[in-house]
Amino acid sequence: MPLNTPVTSGTVDWTGENPGIILKNPDGSTSAMALFFRIAWSPVGQGCALLLYGAPDAATGTPGAPNILLSETAALGEFLRDNFIARLPGFSEIPPFAGLRHERLHSVRTSGDPMGTRYTETVVADGLTVELVWEGLEPPMALELPPELTGTKAHTMFSLLVPARRAAIMVNGHALPGAVGERVQAGFETTTAFLYFSESWIFPPEPA
Repeated sequence: MPLNTPVTSGTVDWTGENPGIILKNPDGSTSAMALFFRIAWSPVGQGCALLLYGAPDAATGTPGAPNILLSETAALGEFLRDNFIARLPGFSEIPPFAGLRHERLHSVRTSGDPMGTRYTETVVADGLTVELVWEGLEPPMALELPPELTGTKAHTMFSLLVPARRAAIMVNGHALPGAVGERVQAGFETTTAFLYFSESWIFPPEPA
C-alpha cells in the first residue's frame, strides 16, 4: 500500500550527526559543554564542526578550558552558529556565546563502536586537541519530534538517539571537570551525554 504522505513537507535545514556532552557539577550546575557536528548536507556544504564551552559561566575561557567554535570551513561554522546554535537557549543565552571565538578545524578522528560500549570523536586544531568520549552506551531510540519538543522550537527533528551513562571531554589530554547528569527530552528520561545519528532538522511549512 503506498504511503499517504511519503514526503515530509517543509525545508531541510541540515542533516548529519550531532553528538554532545554536557557535564555537571555535584550541585547540578553545568561545568562543561560540547556539541560535535558531522554535516552531510546543508546550504553551505558538508563538513565537521565542534562547539566547546570549557568554561560555560565565563565570557572567555582559558587555554585548558577554552570557549571556542571549530569548523572545517568558515561558512559552515558561521551557518551553525547563526542559524542553529543561536536557536538553542542552553547554548546561546549564556556568557560564552556573544564573543565566541571561531577557528579552523584541521582534522577529525572517530574511534570505538556505537553498538558497543565506547565511542569517541577527536578534533584537532592549532595547539588544541579535543577528545569527546561516550561510554556505557544504551540501546538506540528513534525520535520524530515536532517543533514544540525540539531545542530550537523552530524545526521538526528526526534522529537516532544513543544515550551514554558516562562521558568525558578531554582538552590536550586533560579531562574537564564534571560528570554526566540526567535530563528529560520529549517526556522521557535520558542523560546529558548523547550520540545523535541520522539527524535531520526541517523547517515546517508556513501555515496556509
